[in-house]
Amino acid sequence: MRFSYEPEHEDLRESVRAFLADVASEDAVRQDMETDRGWSPHAWSRLCGELELPALAVPEAYGGADAGLVELGVVLQEAGRSLLCAPLLSTTLATQALLLTSPGDEVAELATGRRTGTLALREPGRGWDAVPYTRAAADSNGWRLTGTKNWVLDGHSADLFVASAITPAGTSLFLVESGGGGVKAEAVETVDPTRRVAQVTFDAAPATLLGLDGAAPIPSLLDTAVILLAAEQVGVAERCLDMAAEYARQRTQFGRSIGSFQAVKHKLADALLEVEAARSAALYAAYAADRSLDEERAEAAAIAGIICSEAALRAAGDNVQVHGGIGMTWEHPAHLFLKRATVSRMLLRHPDDHVERLLELAGLPAAAGEHRP
Repeated sequence: MRFSYEPEHEDLRESVRAFLADVASEDAVRQDMETDRGWSPHAWSRLCGELELPALAVPEAYGGADAGLVELGVVLQEAGRSLLCAPLLSTTLATQALLLTSPGDEVAELATGRRTGTLALREPGRGWDAVPYTRAAADSNGWRLTGTKNWVLDGHSADLFVASAITPAGTSLFLVESGGGGVKAEAVETVDPTRRVAQVTFDAAPATLLGLDGAAPIPSLLDTAVILLAAEQVGVAERCLDMAAEYARQRTQFGRSIGSFQAVKHKLADALLEVEAARSAALYAAYAADRSLDEERAEAAAIAGIICSEAALRAAGDNVQVHGGIGMTWEHPAHLFLKRATVSRMLLRHPDDHVERLLELAGLPAAAGEHRP
């Protein structure tokens, strides 16, 4: 079977790329990343109002376009190419979590961009798939969460958190309002200035149970998150390869384009192979998810997580090397792509976690490894 994008996907890509050329130009990205919020409310309003991107994969009943992860992947590839500073990925993941569990009015609010949301799953010293330490206690008014989450994407500015917590019945998902009391969200500095992550502390924060108590679909939700992040990583890798190839054609040494030197052209050829593999892996993972091929979906998500993480980091690193010293100067964008690729590699499962998940799915013992951040 041949997997490729349909003409309507390319039309979507063209529209999103043209839009982001305006709201996510290099100058706009540099301005946004210097703000406390890390993104522009005006640009976010335009993104939601003009292209309605947060509503793309939302059912029509909630005001969405009823598209799938393949279409979302196209959008996020373009977001990666431009280093878009906006809560698009985080809000999309929160929306998908609600659709998996207890879709309600919040879905429509997230789809229109009136509110932003994010996932709060990981905890200090714990893996993405680990049973949470965060506790949920029931009282006469409902549920209250107590615990700490880290690596919360755009958590410092989110209106809603979809958080995991342990109850007597098991791991459950809860919806927490940032302004509902008992919530403290602090941005955490990473090497990537174009994307914010936060540490979020819940102190008896009021919460609403999503879905069944003790039946949180964490693996499925993380698979979806990995697939969408992989698409963004493909965009990062593609842009870095394009930048490196263009510079290799223009830059001359000893009277020749540096792209004619074996060391450079072999490096770019190897990077191209990885980028093409990443593009295929991300597309197939989204395809499997859209068609509810559960076993293939889990395997494809893990494979995409490995291949796309490594391709983005490889292409970003090679881009810096091809540019030489200028690639790491503040004025050049190459270092920003390298920093995005570095941090994205640690989000939503590390590549080593994906390997362990593949082993688990195959019924093989997990590989021993060092603790990852």
